[in-house]
Amino acid sequence: MQPFQEARIPAQIVPSLSWWQETSRQFYLPVLRNGGCNRKTSPCLCRSTFTQLLSSLVNTSRLLKAGSSFKLPLRPFLLSPKPTSQGSALGRDAASEGDRWAAQQLSVDGEEVLGKVNLPQYLLLSRVLVTAPLDLSFSCERHSDDDGEATTSSINALEGLSELPSWSWWTARVLLMNQRLLAGSAASLRSALTMLMPQVLNRFGSSSVLDLGESKAALAAAAELEAALVEHVYSSPQTALRHLQAAAYALGMHTIVEGAMGVRTVHQVDPKAQLVVSTSHSHEENGYASGEDSYQLDSMSLGSQVESSELKGLTAESDVLSAPKLVDGSGRVLDRSLGGLEQAVLLGWAQQVKKGTSVDELQAWQMAPYVEAVLRQPRSHPLIRSAAKLLQTRHERTRTRTLERSLMQLQQLAEAPSQPLPRVKTRFRHAFGVLFPLRPSLRKELGEQLLSTGLVGAAMGVFEEEELWDSLIICYRLLQKLPQAQELVQARLQVTPDDASLLCALGDITLEDKHYHQAWEASKGRSTRAQRSLARSAQRQQHWDQAEGHWEKALGLNPLFPQGWFALGYCCLKTKNQQRALQAFTRCAQQEPDNGEAWNNIAAIHLRLQHAPQAFSALGEAVKYKRESWQTWSNYGQAAAQTGNAIPAARAVQKVLELTQGQQVEKEILAVLVRQMQEGRQKEGMDGYDTPSLEHGQQQLEHAVGTALKQALALAGSSPVVWGLLAQYYRSLGCQTSAKEALLKQIRGLQGTGWPKDTPAFHTYAQASLQLCQLHVELVLNGRGTARDLASARMHLRTTLKQAAELQSEDGLYEEMQGLLAKIEKLEAVHKHDTS
Repeated sequence: MQPFQEARIPAQIVPSLSWWQETSRQFYLPVLRNGGCNRKTSPCLCRSTFTQLLSSLVNTSRLLKAGSSFKLPLRPFLLSPKPTSQGSALGRDAASEGDRWAAQQLSVDGEEVLGKVNLPQYLLLSRVLVTAPLDLSFSCERHSDDDGEATTSSINALEGLSELPSWSWWTARVLLMNQRLLAGSAASLRSALTMLMPQVLNRFGSSSVLDLGESKAALAAAAELEAALVEHVYSSPQTALRHLQAAAYALGMHTIVEGAMGVRTVHQVDPKAQLVVSTSHSHEENGYASGEDSYQLDSMSLGSQVESSELKGLTAESDVLSAPKLVDGSGRVLDRSLGGLEQAVLLGWAQQVKKGTSVDELQAWQMAPYVEAVLRQPRSHPLIRSAAKLLQTRHERTRTRTLERSLMQLQQLAEAPSQPLPRVKTRFRHAFGVLFPLRPSLRKELGEQLLSTGLVGAAMGVFEEEELWDSLIICYRLLQKLPQAQELVQARLQVTPDDASLLCALGDITLEDKHYHQAWEASKGRSTRAQRSLARSAQRQQHWDQAEGHWEKALGLNPLFPQGWFALGYCCLKTKNQQRALQAFTRCAQQEPDNGEAWNNIAAIHLRLQHAPQAFSALGEAVKYKRESWQTWSNYGQAAAQTGNAIPAARAVQKVLELTQGQQVEKEILAVLVRQMQEGRQKEGMDGYDTPSLEHGQQQLEHAVGTALKQALALAGSSPVVWGLLAQYYRSLGCQTSAKEALLKQIRGLQGTGWPKDTPAFHTYAQASLQLCQLHVELVLNGRGTARDLASARMHLRTTLKQAAELQSEDGLYEEMQGLLAKIEKLEAVHKHDTS
């Protein structure tokens, strides 16, 4: 047993990276010295050893809160060397017992660690050290329906650490790193970050009272930028926007997207207008220092020298430039050098476009100016350059001319962490200021792109290496080799029989619920995936009550799962529980504001409940993100018409016509719009008068309604109902001649409907005939018609009455037409007498 050693830590020390390294060295050196292990090998602690070490370090971190000296027992722990990777990982354990246990402890709210993580014990050690004084704990069990709230004790603990102002910042960084390791968002981590980031901004923001010297502006910008990235991770673009604006303000940086002349291809001679980002500064530039590894701040990207056998035959050469070359009128190249933080802010704006706009063809082009502004820089930190290249790669994979280059660059970026250069110190710069994915996520993205290009074998190799078993099973499904997929999972289960994710994967292959139940039992009621799988299985069998119950359990463990709330809402609709469905869809929209389907379903429920204003508000959000869905636009038009928002309703009618190419005509909405227009003119006493002296709102309404009616007739062809509405529109405007022509076309369209034998059709035809003949009479009485108008009306009514006499002679409209015919005959006699 090692004797007690005294360790004194000053109370005023500010934790930094070097401090953590020194603290770790104090604990690990005795272990290595007494354990007889080679210092050059990466140590992996067993579970019992690690637990003892954590208990000691937790006490250490708690004593830091009091700022006192302490005595700590340092004991010789037995270490086991890290297993080396040899051959396939299917039938053997590629991770130590300590790493598996640490990965389980890093799982939060039932969300598991994605893929294989090297040395997860170190991240767990960091999390325990920084969260223990704050009384923060992250249990795998949750039994609440909310997203979690910070406890009062944690806030008080932060206030008690005022002597250590950066404690909250490092804690936030550790928790964000923990979140990025997980397969899904964790509500507990989000709650903790929501508590920590305001403390970081209070202590290091623009209004900080700390004496930070010349670094105050840079620290304020970095804090705001990291706060924005936290919001991006949890899909809160509105809050992130404010932080990005504050970060740019702290740097004195102003950005604007504008047009500039430039060339985008190698062989392009004449410059064309390009969308670019222009920056300006209100104070001295915060650029690079001359001594900070400037030889590594060139255009070299991480992993640029990596060659892959899977991509032989592909070439990264393309005549499309990675960023447009901008020139002024004289042909000189235009560029401005930006510092590291400024480039990170530009990448933050690119993420803001991605999170804050709907996914369509324009989104990538709206992000491109920010990414290209970074790529045009002659010097960039490796991680910033890599993050920019990754965003560019995701854009280029959608274009045929740059597809191969995209795949090559993604391969290089995925292999970058294994390269010796650049050094860790240089590579670590801005690690928390840009959203560059961790190795498992990046390798998964590489495998998915290989899979999409048809390189299934290469993708399977990537998935197997990273232990992404779900993705590997998908490959076997595509190859129609489900038996091999089942053998794969069973081979892994022999190594780790209590792995809940593997049991769920086996259930996905066999479609047997018993494996999901085994996964739930193996996880001791912590596996959200098991409950989600049971819920989806019940949905496939249309057992909506059971599915609803499973979704409730899964969301009780981790409520930060928008897809689960959406599915729960759908199940509640099936069970006629509309209030719970409304709550579920609302939670989905709160967590994922760009989910147009959730907003649409919220509106649909409000329409059923006769809550038209709430429906219109929700559909206003839905059409932002579901611009290509004519059903969403149709609902939007109905809600707008019911709430008196005529101009948005007319716009919705036009969008439905465009998206369906005239196959869907919203006749009911058009009828409401025409009626609202008529009521507006009647209030002003101008109905039927051709006068421009109307209110501006009424003029806009009439223009919108007329445009919608004409577009409906142009795209949908000869629709009698629309011709009738157009006639009412013209008649309200006082355009009687145009109204008469529209009524004639309506009657012609109704000729083949069998109206003499069908009572509803007869009513429609008779009403149109009455309006047409009354219009003829009005023209004559106003002195704008002739005897021919009366003759046309008389002959039309006689023909109509003759055809309807057999079956419709007792109808009220039949008698009304007879009365109008008699009136017309009298007018003809008077008109003939006057002319003679």
